[in-house]
Amino acid sequence: MKDQLQDVRDVPANSAAPSLCPCGASSVSAMGVCGRSALLRCRVCELVVRARMPLQEELDARYCGEYWARFQAEQTGPARDNVHAHVLNWLAQAHPEPGTVVDVGCGAGAFLARCREREWRGVGVDPSPSAVAYATAMGLEAYVRSWPSSLLESETVDAVTFINVLDHLRDPFKALLEAWRVLRPGGLLYIRVPNGALHTRLMAPLSVIGFGNLSVVHLYGFSRAAFRFHLPRLGFAVRAVRTAPPSQGDAYGAGDGSGGAVFRRFLKKADQSLYAVLAWSGLDRLPLGPSIEVMAVKVPLGTGRGR
Repeated sequence: MKDQLQDVRDVPANSAAPSLCPCGASSVSAMGVCGRSALLRCRVCELVVRARMPLQEELDARYCGEYWARFQAEQTGPARDNVHAHVLNWLAQAHPEPGTVVDVGCGAGAFLARCREREWRGVGVDPSPSAVAYATAMGLEAYVRSWPSSLLESETVDAVTFINVLDHLRDPFKALLEAWRVLRPGGLLYIRVPNGALHTRLMAPLSVIGFGNLSVVHLYGFSRAAFRFHLPRLGFAVRAVRTAPPSQGDAYGAGDGSGGAVFRRFLKKADQSLYAVLAWSGLDRLPLGPSIEVMAVKVPLGTGRGR
């Protein structure tokens, strides 16, 4: 790892490496490699970002077609039922009267179906025509749209969710600004992403034992520090950044070899056991697990920012 550390000025000029972090700081430095992707980290806000960002056309090809073909079982099966119930429980506690929630990257509509059961109006957007067709066939309100979208008027929804989506977006901060626009004052924002701080620490030891692909950094790696830096500047008051409950199943490991599948099952059980201990002890309020969740609210302009 040590020989992979370099100043961002050493990255070739013809690459897509950013010279500035989205926070505006010119303190982005190379930190290592996750899978086949070189990563950069900002020393001010601690955001991790790919050194070479894919073109939007590449992302469109992946998420409009390839992703559904590969992960249809994950989107249509019960693997994340407990996660969706957990998210909706928080929304209902913070907003007791059922309202309108927008699920960005809704896939086949599993979370929207859960919302309908609890009498919330769920509106989903996703770039995959196949995923949206599956959702609409179940009578759910979903649209083939990218995000940001002109689908919704300003200040018309009560909650926006990004469930394992935000770190896949080429411009997550533009997406968050769109969430701020459509939310009513005091509206709720929920985000679930891999714990960037943990996964970047694990990428070297996991690579040594041949499981480097389990260190998950998509286009961005978000940490508690990054969220607490960026969300207030985008108009949100952060209520919590904490360990997210692991999903009850793992639909992503279906293509692993026998050794990889066994190891993934072991990690899943370990993750679930860890979360049970953290929840029992109250330490789930800290961002210690493989996935983290953020609960925040929209702060109207002129009322200050909250950390």
